[in-house]
Amino acid sequence: MNKMNRRSGVTFLELMVSLPTATILIGAMAMCITITMRSKSQDDILFRTTYDLAGAASQIATDLEQATAHVTSSATHIEFVVPDRDGDGLPEQMRYEWGGATGANANKVLWKYKNQAASVLFDNVGAFSIQTNTTSVSATVPNHILSQTAVLKSIDAIEGGEFCEQVINASNSIGQYFIPDIPGSVKIGDLGSIRIMARAADSQLNGVLKVRVMRSNASKLSIAPVLAEVDIAESRLGATYQWLDIPIAPISWQTQGTPLCITLSYGGGTGDVARVQFVQGGAASNLISSINGGALWKVPTGAAGLRFYAYGFYDGYTGQRTFLTSIDVKLTSSLNTTRTIETSVRVNAAPELLK
Repeated sequence: MNKMNRRSGVTFLELMVSLPTATILIGAMAMCITITMRSKSQDDILFRTTYDLAGAASQIATDLEQATAHVTSSATHIEFVVPDRDGDGLPEQMRYEWGGATGANANKVLWKYKNQAASVLFDNVGAFSIQTNTTSVSATVPNHILSQTAVLKSIDAIEGGEFCEQVINASNSIGQYFIPDIPGSVKIGDLGSIRIMARAADSQLNGVLKVRVMRSNASKLSIAPVLAEVDIAESRLGATYQWLDIPIAPISWQTQGTPLCITLSYGGGTGDVARVQFVQGGAASNLISSINGGALWKVPTGAAGLRFYAYGFYDGYTGQRTFLTSIDVKLTSSLNTTRTIETSVRVNAAPELLK
């Protein structure tokens, strides 16, 4: 037979011999493709994890950098105050917290804004740590020298709270019951000035805010006598909220634990005369209020407190003031513990840490 007339192809025997080899080759190729796809998928997951960790760290760092007050913190949470974010003129309180390694919020970083429910910022965090860095300065008040160094009582923020405002006019007044914090061995202390967060009520600027310091009764309400009284012209207040320092003639008390009240009420002018800040929520902080110009005060029942500082001195005061300077933040992925993001944040306002 002419070789040119032979049909090209493979015999059945050749096909049977080559089939196992082909199967092995195809399987090997499929395995290579699977491994490649799995590797790519794993790389995508790790990239996304690192990207999300970096985004979470960036958001936390941006907020902490703007902190104006420290509320509370631990190794796994921090709550603090930042300037107004929603345009109402009031500062905002927020909190970042890790949900831990177990439980309903395991491996989650939670973000809480004002008194709203916490939301999940990131849900693949196997470890989260906060470290606050501070600087301290010595503070000594020589006997009977009036100084703002000694903070006798204050409320700047309340854990879990939200900032609110009260308009002061002929009907509405607000106040604060408190007991000055001084050591039990001290018999005599003096209150020398107070600080409140206030602003003008309107553009007329013709009002007068009356600030009083009074004794308090067992119901935590102000009673006579008036120990100090200062009238603040509304024109002295700014268009936005600022701390207002109010010097008063030194007020002495003879026994440890004597309660006092600060009251803020209408002192003259047209309409509203001032707006002042208080904190709502969290622990009860003895805010008092009146709807008849201070003739009758309401016993504090809600969880609220006036934003205030009471300064003074007592014999031989010595101590330290501590300020928050920076915060270290660390987040580690729960999907791959080798993926960790660390950042250090400088706190621009360097707020004081109060006891």
